[in-house]
Amino acid sequence: MVASNVWLQKLSGQSVVIQQRLSLACCLLLLMSAAWVLGKMFWLLQSPEDSVSPWNAKPVSAQSQTQSSLDTSSLKNSHLFGVYQQEAKVVEKPVVQDAPKTRLNLTLVGVVASSDDNKSLAVIANRGSQSTYGINEQIEGTRAQLKAVFSDRVIIDNSGRDETLMLAGIDYSKLSANTPATKPAQNRHGNNAANASSNGDAKLDTIRAEISQDPQKIFQYVRMSQVKRDGQVMGYRVTPGQEPELFRSVGLESGDIATQLNGHDLTDPASMSKIFKTISDLSELNLTVERDGQNHDINIEF
Repeated sequence: MVASNVWLQKLSGQSVVIQQRLSLACCLLLLMSAAWVLGKMFWLLQSPEDSVSPWNAKPVSAQSQTQSSLDTSSLKNSHLFGVYQQEAKVVEKPVVQDAPKTRLNLTLVGVVASSDDNKSLAVIANRGSQSTYGINEQIEGTRAQLKAVFSDRVIIDNSGRDETLMLAGIDYSKLSANTPATKPAQNRHGNNAANASSNGDAKLDTIRAEISQDPQKIFQYVRMSQVKRDGQVMGYRVTPGQEPELFRSVGLESGDIATQLNGHDLTDPASMSKIFKTISDLSELNLTVERDGQNHDINIEF
């Protein structure tokens, strides 16, 4: 019992010594920190203030300004945005007053002829529907545009070719007899163009006469191939056949998709067989084709 008491006294004495040493070390650290802070503050108060002298611009002579100015002459002559050129005047192609008779199935119901083209009007019927058109307006259901209006006829632009549409009740042959003949071209190229045009018209007349004898031959000049999408028939793609004159003259374009033919829905697979059975009795074909998302009516007369 006595030995244990002695051991406890020694242990408590050692812990007291350790606490005293730790206290002394902490006091020394605090004193050193305080001394460092006081020294720092002392030297900050003793250091001289930095003086900043104001900046003054140096005078520059007019001669030096001229020498140091930016030379923009090369920049002005570099034409960064191109060189301005005066817009060339557009020379309008004169209207052919004695143009050939149009083959489009149109009827000229009435005209308002004026020396001011902006006031000229024409009432044209197409497939039972009448509309009034001004100059350069496209005739509904065709690719033709109204080009000129006269008292007894109008001139239409049908795919770049001038054609005459006579007023209802007036014969085109009378116009041809009363219209003075145009002067022949004086150069070889002009004569070749005129001969080519007349040859094309003659070939077109031959094709139409051939089809009128056998309407089924229309499919030799206007070929049709079925178009399907997701298993459904969308129509028939039309392409020119062995002679493209008829194809171009009626306003068709390669790649048009025919969706109706003489009222028959070509999306119905059975419609084509019905058309073949009755085609020998037809004198014209009325096609509805889809082109660039729009429908166009095409009339082909035999």
